[in-house]
Amino acid sequence: MALEKPIIPTFSLKERDRRWSLLRAEMKKANFDALIALPHEGHWDQFGCDTRYITQIGGTQTEVGCVLPLEADVSAVVRGENEIEWWGLAQDWVTDIRPSRRSYGEPVIERLKEIRAERVGVIALSGMVRAPEGVVPWGTFEKIRNALPSVKFANATDVMQEVRAVKSAEEVAFIEKAAKIIGHATDVLIQHAKPGVGEHELIAEMLREVVRRGGEPITMMLFGTGGPEVPWAQRVFTTRKLKPGDLINTEVEGKYAGYIAQALQPISLGPRPKDLEKIFDATKVIFDSMLKFLKPGISFGAVAKFYQDQVAAAGYEPDGALMHGRGLGEDAPMLWGARKDFPEQEQKLKEGHVFILKPACKQGFMRDSIRAGDTVAIEAGGARRLGKRELEFVAI
Repeated sequence: MALEKPIIPTFSLKERDRRWSLLRAEMKKANFDALIALPHEGHWDQFGCDTRYITQIGGTQTEVGCVLPLEADVSAVVRGENEIEWWGLAQDWVTDIRPSRRSYGEPVIERLKEIRAERVGVIALSGMVRAPEGVVPWGTFEKIRNALPSVKFANATDVMQEVRAVKSAEEVAFIEKAAKIIGHATDVLIQHAKPGVGEHELIAEMLREVVRRGGEPITMMLFGTGGPEVPWAQRVFTTRKLKPGDLINTEVEGKYAGYIAQALQPISLGPRPKDLEKIFDATKVIFDSMLKFLKPGISFGAVAKFYQDQVAAAGYEPDGALMHGRGLGEDAPMLWGARKDFPEQEQKLKEGHVFILKPACKQGFMRDSIRAGDTVAIEAGGARRLGKRELEFVAI
């Protein structure tokens, strides 16, 4: 008896052809006969995003690899026969889906032999935005190299990051859906935040809302509570109970079909501390000013200077990650806000870039900062905020 077709969000064949065409054009420039991506489910599933970008197969820590030949059919590698049947129904981009039986190197070797590849690009071997040492599983890669001693392997991370950095209209629409999902989850957080409630209980309510709205549960939820200093937003969910006067510091993401939107929502259980209220209000003004300033063709150096000038005019100091790419993972490009000299200064914003924009204002020592932030798309006419919720420092 045939399986019913799974209902999951998918992209069009036009979108598939756009991606494969762009990747193959970059492959020709780099003289690659094929690209390979090997399974890695780390960093909230984000380290597996390149395979998912090519195949649509992945998510919720699905183990999957792929081979993208310069001319022949794309091959996906999954765990076993049951996943071949399921993914064969769930998506229509890839028809050559092969079992690995948890030894992912063997079907990759087989496919590279079939297409007689001589020079192969290895995606995520090194130089990723948030993983400079790469995330390729060494045992799998060594098996492939030893089985194919005449093949030349080289890092192809830049090939993939360059293409993935610029989003299509279909991709931006998925990120906008993710922004809506995290907006609903934030509403739930505010609804349930009160003294006596555990941090883990709040996270549970948010994740329930994410899944209820069609999002994915393997998603970043940085969360911290305490005071009087701004607490670190941590990865680990604790069982600490909220207390009157606590601050809640968040940096959370919604994920729709793997596509990420990020938002920040500071909360005070009681009156907002006056100094932090002033800081948040300053970051909101700067966020709105930057939203008007950002447009295609503006250099990263000009963006950083504009931000730093705005912060100085408000009487504060700039801080860390001003804006970094959002999409299927830790997408390029990334722009740090506190530095005046950085190697990417001459790079320019492009139509199709999508960022989390989160200007910070600091005053002396602060463990972490309270700031306004949301996901922003760079479009032909300028920047557009993808979230719909009001940017506010909520007092409960």
